[in-house]
Parts: sequence; structure tokens; C-alpha cells
Amino acid sequence: MKALIRELRNSGFRVRLFANRDRFDKFVSQAAEASSIRCLVAAGGDGTIASLANRHSQFPIATLPLGTENLMARHLGIPRCGATVARLITSGATRVFDTGVCNGQRFLLMCSAGIDADVVQRLHTTRRGNIRHLSYLKPVLQSFLRYSFPRLGVYSADGQLLCEGTHVIATNAPEYGFQMPFCPDADPHDGQLDVRVFKLAGRVVTLLHAIRTRLGFGDRDTEVTRFRAAEIEVRSDSPLARAQFDGDPAGDCPVRISIAPSSMTLVVRSTDQ
Repeated sequence: MKALIRELRNSGFRVRLFANRDRFDKFVSQAAEASSIRCLVAAGGDGTIASLANRHSQFPIATLPLGTENLMARHLGIPRCGATVARLITSGATRVFDTGVCNGQRFLLMCSAGIDADVVQRLHTTRRGNIRHLSYLKPVLQSFLRYSFPRLGVYSADGQLLCEGTHVIATNAPEYGFQMPFCPDADPHDGQLDVRVFKLAGRVVTLLHAIRTRLGFGDRDTEVTRFRAAEIEVRSDSPLARAQFDGDPAGDCPVRISIAPSSMTLVVRSTDQ
């Protein structure tokens, strides 16, 4: 952070730091200040970028990756280096991205319903302070041993049943936690969600599918339904069917997931324009 501030000031920028969200939102909303803002800097993980995109999407957003998972920064090729981020801001290169929307909240990467949402719910119920990769170990084991794999129905925007399964992933970008390539062809500029619905239930088949996916093997048609859509709804008769987006709980099903085309501007490397 110190390197970022130093480099920006050396380039002639005025830098303001905010630890209080209300003070920050008030500052950004003031017309005189807003006209002079070059960009907002999300110093943290993907949730920090999403928070800014939800509240101030009218401004370009630069990311200084400091969180446990910085998947959008990885997608953009931005290292955890304040001096590098300062140079990107100074260069002025930006690109417009789609964002996903889950029940009215923007997300950057993906939204899902199924066992990983159960993991996220368990983690956030007991979390204390910052999350590390090891923080997931206990909730992953608990979900793997206790999750009941309720059936999920995926519906179109007009209410037609498209398919059923036990795990639904709707992605906006190809990055995913722990480098799991669920949807490597997802494009955050195409105005579509890439949807994957895992059809089978059970611990063994889920574990084997996760291993195959982590190793980069393609989906089997007997196991996964694949399609693209601008909007879906995930429903279930089970009270245990939960959803999550970008590692944050999204509540119980039903959840409505859609794409907001060209709704966020990010600072990027000049070669990414």
C-alpha cells in the first residue's frame, strides 16, 4: 500500500485513504469531488472489488490484490505490487466488464448453489477475522461428510424448467477458487453466464468429479449439463439448498442469477484493452 501511494503521489495524483465506508461513500458522492476522481482502488480481495462495483460502478476500479483469493487480479495479470498498480493507474488503460447479479447483488466471478455454497455458509458462520486457505479445511470436511445433496431445478427467465441436478455453477469469468477450471471458456465481455449443472448425487461421484476438474479433464455429458444464458433461477424444495457468490453467502434457494452487460470498468494493463 505504501508503494502504491508513494508512486501515485510522485506521478502527481492526490491520494485519499478511507477506513470508514460511510465517509468514503459520502466523499465519492459529492459532485465536486466526483468530477476529479481518476479511479477507485480496491485494496483487498474479490469481495472488495465487488463492493465498490455495487456502490460506485460509475468510476473505474483498480485492484491492489491483498486478500486470500484475488481471482479477478489473477485474471487480469495484476501482481500484489503497489508500484505496478500505480503504473497501471497512471497509464490510464481501462476495459469494460460484465458483472453477474444474484438477488440484486453484483458479483464478479461466479454464483453457485450446492455443496460449495454449504462450505461457504459453514465458514462464514464460524469465521473470526481474516480468512486463509486453511480456514476452508474444517468446513470442507464437514460439508463432505454431512451434505445431503438436495435436488436443484434450473429455470429460465420465463419460468421454464431447463434441467435438474445437485450443483449449479453460473460463471461470468473463468477464474475460480483453488484454481478449479469449472468453466475455462467463460468470457466476462460476452453478456452471458456460462452455466454448469452437475447431475449426480453422492460423495464419491462429487469427489471424483472435483479431482477430474482440478486436473483439467473436460466435463462428461453423462455428468454435466452445459449451456449459456442471460438469466436463470435456481429452486429447490429443500431448506438445505444454499447459494453463494464469489465466496460470500447468498442465502437459501430460490436465487435469481443474471448478467449485467458492460456494467463495470476496471483498470487493466495496456495490452489487455
